This record gives sequence, structure tokens and C-alpha cells, in this order.
Amino acid sequence: MSDRVRSDEVFPLMMKDLWPDFAPAEGEVPPITILREQASVLGVKLKNLIEADVETGTTDYQRYLRHTLFLIAPVLNFYRYKLLEVEHSATELYPVTIKASSGDPANPISNSKAENQEEFKAVLKDIFGSAETKRVIENLLAQSMGAKVGA
Repeated sequence: MSDRVRSDEVFPLMMKDLWPDFAPAEGEVPPITILREQASVLGVKLKNLIEADVETGTTDYQRYLRHTLFLIAPVLNFYRYKLLEVEHSATELYPVTIKASSGDPANPISNSKAENQEEFKAVLKDIFGSAETKRVIENLLAQSMGAKVGA
């Protein structure tokens, strides 16, 4: 007598797969991918004195995804600065809404909308090249370099 259990005894009938085959949506690059690529580029560009990280969460009862891009200064006890947030429907890639710090006390948050990947990249380029973003990064960079010398 064998102690082995035969598969035909456990699963006498194979379950029928009712699902179609799936493949990732083709065409546009997802916003999360673009943000992570740019986070990586910043770290390399600034020799990891200033890095960036993207965190993703959900909003509005999980109807929307929110990607938050933080600037991080590892030498400054991993200080984090929220540079921007991107929201889009959880089941769509675009359009996206982008919220960024404007540096203007009267209007502290600027809102932009991008209908597709090209518009999204253009908005990001404007935010990354803005006087406010440059000011924040250069000040964090100066402090990080000073802290590294003093260490």
C-alpha cells in the first residue's frame, strides 16, 4: 500500500481557465516609469548627494493612484522634500494631474494636467527647470556638501 496521493484523486477535474491571455498595455509609458527614471537620473547627476524617490498610494477609495516624488538628502539625515504629486485613474495611464510647489506664498501649489506622455514630460521638464526647484536642490546640495566635508 502506497502513501502517495495521486493528483487525479486530489484534482479529479482540472479547473477550466476562463480568463483570456493578458499583456501589458502598449503605447504610452506609464507615469510611474517616467518618474522613477527621472529619480534615477537625478541621483546620478548629483552623485547621490541629492537623490529622488517615488512613493505610490491610492486616493478616493482606491479609484486613483498618487505618485509622490520626494527629493532626499542622505547626508542630512535623509531629509525628504515633497517636490510633486501625480494622480491618475487606477485603470488608466493618462490623463494625469500634477501638483507641484510653486514657491509663491500666495499660490503655494501649482496644478497642471497632461493628456498623454509627451505633455507629462513637458510639464515635468518645466517643474524640474523652475526657479523654485532649482533653488531647493541647490540649497540642499550646498548643505549636503558642507555636512559631508564636516563628517
